[in-house]
Amino acid sequence: MLDWIVSIGLIALFGAVIVYSNLRLGKPRRDGRPNKLPWGFIMVFCVLGIFLMVVHLFNLAGFETGPEHSLLGRF
Repeated sequence: MLDWIVSIGLIALFGAVIVYSNLRLGKPRRDGRPNKLPWGFIMVFCVLGIFLMVVHLFNLAGFETGPEHSLLGRF
């Protein structure tokens, strides 16, 4: 049960970071200089983290993921 709670919590955290990054990416800085943090890359990495957590939740639910269980098989 703790695996589910941690995974769903991480999905919520990544979602909140995506929203914050989107807000920071859309606003220019007050002094006109470029941003120190690459907010676009942070959003991409958060989407990757959400994808990995969803796959982890599928594995916890009992669905088998991986190349040996795919439709096309292992290449």
